[in-house]
Amino acid sequence: MSRTASWSGTVLAALAITLAAAPAGRAASSPVRVSAKPISKALTTKDAKTTITIRNAGKKRLSGLSLSVAPKKGVRATLAGARKGKRTRALKTLRPGKSARVSVRLRRTGKSGPTSGSLTVRVRRKGKTIGSGRLAFGPSGSTSAPEPNSLAGRYFWGSQYTLNGIQQHTLYFTGPNLVYTSDLEGAFPVCAAVTEQCRPYSYDAKTKALTIDGKQAKLEGDKLTVDDDDPADGEIDGQTHFELGVPTPGARWDVVLTYSNSSGLCPLYCNYYTEHLTFRPDGTFIRSSVASGSGPVVDYAVVPDDSKGTYEVRADRKLRLAFADGKERIETLGIFPANDGSYPANPTSGVVLDGDGYFDIRD
Repeated sequence: MSRTASWSGTVLAALAITLAAAPAGRAASSPVRVSAKPISKALTTKDAKTTITIRNAGKKRLSGLSLSVAPKKGVRATLAGARKGKRTRALKTLRPGKSARVSVRLRRTGKSGPTSGSLTVRVRRKGKTIGSGRLAFGPSGSTSAPEPNSLAGRYFWGSQYTLNGIQQHTLYFTGPNLVYTSDLEGAFPVCAAVTEQCRPYSYDAKTKALTIDGKQAKLEGDKLTVDDDDPADGEIDGQTHFELGVPTPGARWDVVLTYSNSSGLCPLYCNYYTEHLTFRPDGTFIRSSVASGSGPVVDYAVVPDDSKGTYEVRADRKLRLAFADGKERIETLGIFPANDGSYPANPTSGVVLDGDGYFDIRD
């Protein structure tokens, strides 16, 4: 079976569980999505301004939220609306589907401070973190020769079907010894130190020896497997990831891509999410979606009107969806390989947007 057929089969299984409900929105482990526009220039002792976006992706109003930026040695972060000297501020109540934007300024505190790296951004409610993201700053590329024992810049994705929905797994290697293991949210991260999301790895290109977060792993072409079994059995058999290709800037697509997932204790009570994105060669798109659910008390289905707009495949490996009502989505973009191993400009096999897999499931 081809990889494309396998990925599409996973999505079709999720669609079958939704009882063929029409297009729907996407699932998330948290109702809050946090993203930050990266600062592309090197950080200096003068303020550099950017924006953090907090979106309520759930179906209930969220109140009592606070936003904080984790401190980093050598960097000063100033949140608009926060008390002087504080890195935390309260947020207004967010209605379902609505977003709040908060300005933040970064600067080096001295010549020894880092010029590039990233900070952790968190949204808390009643003292508990319910959403987080990374605020990257400084140039992400380098003009020097690549380190042979580094996987920097390579992006891998895999999925696993469970009764609680499709679990999606991301591995984005940010440098010679750190790999980002959480969903990419609006920006490609920069790992400056070991954190909950940035884990250590080691790689020897000559012997192909690879470890990720202390676990043995195997890299064969564009296939990466991380061992989650007994290391004493001598075999590396665990979660499989496949490498995503770099999109072609300015590409025009002719494809319908579908995302589908579910959450809850299925099939007793489930929330189902599906989204169709139709891309046209003239640079326009149509989005259709539905959210539905079943449970011991009531079943429901929400089918909003279709929305339209224009799309842009950008040189920074992101996809911009500009909606006719003035809203926009800017998401990290990875291209699935075709069956022949190539990465087509028109991604009929599928793409990954901010860690979510979208596939062409038409016959």
